[in-house]
Amino acid sequence: MDIKFNNIYLEALAKDNVKGKPKYSKDVVTKFKKTLKILEQMPDTKGLWTLNSLGFESLKGNRKGYFAVRVDYHYRLIFEVENDTINIREIIIVNELTNHYQ
Repeated sequence: MDIKFNNIYLEALAKDNVKGKPKYSKDVVTKFKKTLKILEQMPDTKGLWTLNSLGFESLKGNRKGYFAVRVDYHYRLIFEVENDTINIREIIIVNELTNHYQ
């Protein structure tokens, strides 16, 4: 899957372009990048359902239409999926990295 970012900070974080003190711990940043690599390697979101470790889920309520995967026990990556008709690939649009339990 291709990945686009709606969040400028997360895009900079993914590209090691963050200036100053990061918002997240080094451990969370490492897991965030690892999760992005897994998402990039998937041909589409159907494959995410088979990876139990990611906890892929469709969100409900005010986040209906969005999806999430676990980065670690406390953080999840929230994104939306867009179909690219030229490449017939899905594009993940990353919106935020949230501390799910706070």
